[in-house]
Amino acid sequence: MRILLMILLSLHALSGVFWAGSTLALTHSLFELTPKLFRAQMVAAALTIAAGLALWGIAIRGSSGPMATTLAIGALCAVAAAAVQGAMRRSPAVSQRIAAILLSVTVVCMVVSPYVT
Repeated sequence: MRILLMILLSLHALSGVFWAGSTLALTHSLFELTPKLFRAQMVAAALTIAAGLALWGIAIRGSSGPMATTLAIGALCAVAAAAVQGAMRRSPAVSQRIAAILLSVTVVCMVVSPYVT
């Protein structure tokens, strides 16, 4: 079980870093790269969300409280970011900016969740 947890955490972190990092980079007038990175971003989004769901099932298991709530808010923001990026391909500047905000909230939620009381 520990090995599975380490693999899921690594997959979640690495794909999430690529997804959030590329999204944030594309908000700085690199919009011409958005179509080229679209598929990679969506694959990273899918891997991040799938690994996150698996981690939720293993680590959270129906727990409630401030930490679980904070992680749930972050997860919902990540799903919303993926939806925005997927649905707004015709408006890459807007979609990347909205997704960047949502993914920034996601990262903050993950980082602070153990300390929320």
